[in-house]
Order: sequence, then C-alpha cells, then structure tokens
Amino acid sequence: MKSLFILFPIIMPFVLAIFLNILKFDNKKNRNIYIACCIIFNFILTVYTMHLDIDMKLEILKINEFINICLKIDKLAVLFSLLASTLWIFTTFYSMEYMEHEKNEKRFFTFFMLTLGVTIGIAFSDNLITLYVFYEMLTLVTFPLVIHSESEDAFKSGKKYLIYSFGGATFVLLGMMLLYNINPDLSFTAGGILNGNVAGNEKMILVIYILMFLGFGVKAAVVPFHSWLPAAMVAPTPVSSLLHAVAVVKSGVFSIIRVSYFIFGAEVMRRVDAHIYSSIFVVITILMGSFLAIHHDNLKKRLAYSTISQLGYIILGVIMLNENALVGGILHLVNHALIKIVLFFCAGAIYTKKHIKNISDMKGIGKEMPITMWCFSIASISLIGIPPTNGFVSKWYLALGGLNANKIMFPIILLLSAFLTSTYLLPIIVTAFFEKNEGAEIENNDPGIRMLFPIVCITAIVALLGIFPNIVVEFVNKIVVELI
Repeated sequence: MKSLFILFPIIMPFVLAIFLNILKFDNKKNRNIYIACCIIFNFILTVYTMHLDIDMKLEILKINEFINICLKIDKLAVLFSLLASTLWIFTTFYSMEYMEHEKNEKRFFTFFMLTLGVTIGIAFSDNLITLYVFYEMLTLVTFPLVIHSESEDAFKSGKKYLIYSFGGATFVLLGMMLLYNINPDLSFTAGGILNGNVAGNEKMILVIYILMFLGFGVKAAVVPFHSWLPAAMVAPTPVSSLLHAVAVVKSGVFSIIRVSYFIFGAEVMRRVDAHIYSSIFVVITILMGSFLAIHHDNLKKRLAYSTISQLGYIILGVIMLNENALVGGILHLVNHALIKIVLFFCAGAIYTKKHIKNISDMKGIGKEMPITMWCFSIASISLIGIPPTNGFVSKWYLALGGLNANKIMFPIILLLSAFLTSTYLLPIIVTAFFEKNEGAEIENNDPGIRMLFPIVCITAIVALLGIFPNIVVEFVNKIVVELI
C-alpha cells in the first residue's frame, strides 16, 4: 500500500491542472494562489514519498518483459526530481508576474503543471519502456508551451520541435527493440543489465548504444540534432527557463545517464568502444555551441547556444567512464540548471521592464536594473567556472576525470570552452555596467518582487554551492559509487 505513494507526485499535477480549468476564480490573484499551493504541495508530496522509502517500487502494468510500466525511486531519481520540483516553485512565482504580459495564461499554467508531473515520471521510471512513455509525453505537454505565442515563428519552431523530438524517440524505440532481442529484461540496474556478457554481439550492442545516445541526445541538444533548441526561444521566458534548465534538456541528459550506467554499464561501454564514438559528438557539441553563441546579439539565442555547449560538458562526464568524470557530469547537471535558470530569468526581466532583446541595446542597463544585472553577473561568472563558484567545482571534477582517463585532450577542450564562455558572457556584463546610455533613466527599474525573489534566491543558492559544494558532492558520490 505504501508503494502507491510513488504515483502521487506524478498524477497530482494532472489532477490539479484539471481542477485549474474547472474551478471559477474571482480574480487572477486567487488563481495564482491556487497554482502556487499546487506546486508547493507537489514538492512536499515528492519529498514525503522519498522519506517513506528511497527504494520504493510500484508495478503498474505488465503484459510481458517488454511492455512493463513500473516506477521506482533510487538516488539518481531523488536528485533529479528534487532539482525539478524545487526549480518549479521558483519558476511558478516568476511566471505569475511575467505572464501578465502574455495571453492565454490559464492554458500556460495548465501545461506548466502537466510538464511537472511528466518530469517526475521520467525521474521515477524503473525501466526503458516506462522512461520512453514519459519521454514521449514530455514532447506532447511541452509543445503547447513552445507555440504559446501562436505567432508564425512559434508554429515553425513547434513543428521543428516535434519533428526532432519524435525522430529522436524513433531512434530510442528501435534501439529498445534490438536490445530486447539480446536481453529481454530492460529494467534499470546499477552497473548495467548485460553483466559484461557481450561476446559475439559487440557490433550490435555498439549500434544499439549509438541509437539510444542520439535518440535521447536530441532533447539533450547533441550536435547535429541541436537546432530545435535556439528555435524554441520564441516561447515565453519561463518556458525557455524550463526547456534549458530542467524539463526537456535535462531529461535528455538524465536518460543518457540511465542508458549508459543502468542498461549498458561502464564495462560494456568500454568493450564495445561506445565512449569513443559518442565522444566525437560530444566534443563537437561543446565547441560548436560556444562558437555559435559568440555570434548572436539576441540575448536568449546566445544563452540557448550556451546551453548546447554546457550540456556537452555533462555528457562528456558521463562517457569518460570514471568516478571523477561522472561526479563532475552529475554535478554540472545540477549546477547548470541553477545557473542557467538565473540567466534566463534575468533575460526575461530585462525584456519585461525595458523591452530589450539584443545585447547591443543593453548599454547602461546595470544602473537601471542593478539587482537583476548583479545576479546575471554572478551566474555568468559561475558558468565560466571562475573559482570559488559552483561551476568551477563541477568543471574541476570533469578535468580530473579527463586526466584519470588519460585523455589530456578533454581538459584542454574544457579550458578552451571556458575561454569561449567568457567571450560571450563577459561582454554582456561590460555593456550593462560600463557602457553609457545617454537616454537611460536613473531610477531603479528592477522587476517586481514575484520576479525578483526567484532570481535573488537561486543566485544565492548558486553562490552557496560554490562555497559549500559538499552539500551536493557527497550525495552525488553516493550515486557514482554504485555505478563505477
């Protein structure tokens, strides 16, 4: 009976989203209170479920070994679901003020809540087929958010998002079917399900891994399947924050971790050279994302290409197949989520208050929006990886992982990418604080408390995790010890 609680954090957002459309609210304030209470309640429910039993498991539907919908909580699920649930609360309060300037608010918050439930479902999936079902659902519930503005560009971006996402899911499905012929049990098991037994199937297993890597890599914006992500920037900023920080791209990365260490395992990946072939895509992703970011004047587009590069860092940590590298990869999953959501929140605040989209128009905005731009600056420095920031901690582990793997090329690539990151983020800070805008207003133009509070709070978390990284590092180490 206790195991039924694992369903609640997944189903509850769906139920509450339905009631959001059934209930009649006297005004927006009451509606916003309802939404805030729903998201906070789901967070409490998620934490309580984990408190009951971290190894809780629930089989929902089993027709055969392939079609087996099953949920389970493990340490990796705890990390991902807590990250998502926490950032969802901040995004909720931010969205309440931001969406006042947009239409169809109720529709936005409906799919906003549905996406939370699906993301928790991805975190709690116990096998590949369950993960695949929620992965497909994620595309469906985020599509209305991508096309929210209903402009011509939004529909083009939405169409591109669907084509890429369903194309990637097709790769995953094909890989699952091929893997089922080799091993009918597709349940996630620490260390992999093949038990190192790959004799005679090396080439097939390599093909299966690459199919799944690229399939899940679509949502993780792995080059050459990355272009949907910058195109999706036509969506409202809270959507961009979710796409780039938690829901979509991190679900792609999370799925790659699951496949690499809970299906194949480090030993099998080494034997079939899966890490070598996948590293080609990862290195190109890291460098191309950084180079493309430099050339964009549009702030959200620049941050989008930055995301592509930073996701490459995380995946690089996954495929280096040693403890330090994997610790760095999982740490960067957390740190990048926190940093990037601050950067997008700041971009949204600038657009809301000043209607500025391009960096070249941000001259002197640091004096008009000091709190916003100081938070942006702290997050930027963290993303570059300057000590003592949380970005430095995760990149330090990644560099150690590269040295442990005897791949001096990887630390060099990380340093080059860090330099490129500084070249596309530091000029924004210089433009905001050191270039004069003769027509700028002296009065404070920072956004209202509902937008500013999440920005300041997450920035504080970013700073604290740089000074006290062991809060997360120790838990990540417990995850990694079981996998390598």
